[in-house]
Amino acid sequence: LTKALYNSICHRFECACFLLNVRKISDQEEGLVRLQQTLLSKLLGEGEIKVRSVEEGISMIKEKLSKKRALIVLDDVDKIEQLKALAGECDWFSDKTRIIITTRDKYLLTAHEVEKIYETKLLSDPESLELFCWNAFKMTRPKANYEDLSNQAIHYAQ
Repeated sequence: LTKALYNSICHRFECACFLLNVRKISDQEEGLVRLQQTLLSKLLGEGEIKVRSVEEGISMIKEKLSKKRALIVLDDVDKIEQLKALAGECDWFSDKTRIIITTRDKYLLTAHEVEKIYETKLLSDPESLELFCWNAFKMTRPKANYEDLSNQAIHYAQ
């Protein structure tokens, strides 16, 4: 859903960046620094930008992006530190910048004082099964002998 939204509106902005799997990448060594480097490189279009620390990355984001009309998507955020390092304060960015954050933890958004929150509805079991099967089997129903396993997977993932 987020990727579809990003693709439909990114052309309206001077620059855009979709940071996929923030949770997973930030858990790796120097992960937040790498995410900051990716963010800066994509939004500034200057090739690979080197960042030595999270604090340096914060300074660079504030300094270099404050006048850009940017679209930023932070996908799968699970810690407030990620938001502080990548989306900091409103005064880091132009008032024309839009930041979209996906998370399973609504508290993170309220703690970061996000203005607008959109909660997606869970898919029904038949919809979940169909989505799972399209991705797993490239068909709408589970392959023979995979019905129980497919149902267990959708219930586990909710």
